[in-house]
Amino acid sequence: MSFEKVSHDSEKLSELSFNIQARETSCLNLNLNEEIMRFSPRSLTTWFLILPFALFCSISCGKKTKIDSNRTFYYNEPDGLSTLDPATTSYKAAIWAGSQIFNGLVELDSSLNFVPCLAKSWEVDTAGLVWTFHIRTDISFHEDKCFGEQKTRRMNARDVKFSFERICDARVKSTGLWIFRNRLVGAEEFNKATSQNQPTDGISGITVINDSTVQLRLEKPFAPLLSLLTMPYCWIIPHEAIDLYKTDFYKHPIGTGAFMFKDWQPDMALTLIRNPLYFKYDASGKQLPYLDGVSISFMRNTKAEFLEFEKGKLDFIGSVDASFADKVLTPDRKLTPGFSNFILLQASAQSVEYYGILLDSTLEATKNMPISKVKLLRQALNYAIDREKIIRFVLKGKGIPATHGVLPLSMPGFSPETKGYDYNPEKARELLKKAGYPDGKGLPKFMLQLGANERTASVAEAVQEQWKAIGVNLELRQVDFPQHLDMVRNSKLALWRTSWIGDYPDPENFLALFYSGNTSPKGPNTTHINRRDLDSLYGAALSPRLAPSQRYTLYNQMERIILDDAPWIFLYYNINQRLARPSVIGLRPEGIDRLILESVDKK
Repeated sequence: MSFEKVSHDSEKLSELSFNIQARETSCLNLNLNEEIMRFSPRSLTTWFLILPFALFCSISCGKKTKIDSNRTFYYNEPDGLSTLDPATTSYKAAIWAGSQIFNGLVELDSSLNFVPCLAKSWEVDTAGLVWTFHIRTDISFHEDKCFGEQKTRRMNARDVKFSFERICDARVKSTGLWIFRNRLVGAEEFNKATSQNQPTDGISGITVINDSTVQLRLEKPFAPLLSLLTMPYCWIIPHEAIDLYKTDFYKHPIGTGAFMFKDWQPDMALTLIRNPLYFKYDASGKQLPYLDGVSISFMRNTKAEFLEFEKGKLDFIGSVDASFADKVLTPDRKLTPGFSNFILLQASAQSVEYYGILLDSTLEATKNMPISKVKLLRQALNYAIDREKIIRFVLKGKGIPATHGVLPLSMPGFSPETKGYDYNPEKARELLKKAGYPDGKGLPKFMLQLGANERTASVAEAVQEQWKAIGVNLELRQVDFPQHLDMVRNSKLALWRTSWIGDYPDPENFLALFYSGNTSPKGPNTTHINRRDLDSLYGAALSPRLAPSQRYTLYNQMERIILDDAPWIFLYYNINQRLARPSVIGLRPEGIDRLILESVDKK
């Protein structure tokens, strides 16, 4: 094995920012390492001495609301938390906590269908440019002193305009600007004006018709708009909270969600309590949520987290520490006898792992690199990977072979009829011969670069051995992820490892990687694939006049073209694995990385 290791820094957290930065976004994990490092880890002993007092204060002080510990949902957030402001909610810990506090105009149900939330209905004009949302008039914000003596007020269309304009305000420095920039009419101009503290009348593309009606005007049709509106950046907040708390709003969040902010002891515990004004009811007419509260701890050690979960002090863990994987799960991803009474929640994640290939043969990185020029060679390399073996022995079952297309199994639009590359070494050798490299003869040694992460290195070592079996020699190189990302975006590599994690549950978010208008460094098309047929299909699928099934058909056509051209070496789709105690009722497997507790209960 030839292996050059340039750095030992962890890629685990920072690698998620790849697709965000490539889109000039930070939807999921922007600067996650920096935000986590603001906290100084405490010893487990100190944490347990302080937590009971913190919880007592959070329950006993301030709002006079009693919380029954048997009616409270306890979970740990090992990645820490630095914000509860939708404008900067760009990573999992903040999204999970914020999802309990805030709502958006629309939301996704358990089948990832768009359903009304703060908006009771909506329509789009025939041109696909004007979206009209009809706002519910019976929803109140959480009670808070920012509203004065009245303590609360009803949410209305002006709150939508305020919330969206705040995301585009340069002074707020929201990581969600990309949601509206170059999509919403006037968003770019508003952002520039606020960056220079110039007077502005707001975003011209947002019009409040009346208290219950707001219109959004787009620069061009964009069918996945509803997907964007389900994101945390589009949660609705009241201007009174910003007027009072100003830059401290991130630690005094006011929303319309199932739970209200109670107390936050940074690096120790966050306490949320039931919102008695919540507007949702279950099928039998009972008001949600069922729980009295949510308590989030911040133990950084995932081994300690698992032990506390095993003792019954946590109701749920978002993943099983690798040290305990064999204790909890069998190789085929089922619970072992010792944990058979627990609840395993697993689903295909909306992410795909792959090796990207730079196809632009005019660039320096592709000189003397036939992989960039010869399609048959790229196809051969795809057939030469035993994905099942890698998942079973390297990933310990935590993955699904990427033998279909670009879209993960949980993504709307995924089609089992889209067939990709299975393991077929004889086919690989046949293609190598057709490409002019029988048994790999005449091929230079390939260099695969990846970030400094043990898991991705182990997968790469397995691929290295499997390619060697057909005569292809591969050298591995690891570098710091920021450096790796910079090299990928600036086309300095012919072959590299990365993943794509969906920003929102629409196929467009994945197929945008193959649209020539998104060629890096300005967009996420890092392979520089440039085909008129792909561009045409991508553009046609953006029309909101098409039914979802029609859009999905176009995206599946794109997938088949991509599979044939093979700008990627497809590896695997990730799996979300979560574990809950037997007492938890109502949690469901999630392909998208979210935690919804409004209809969860404990027995």
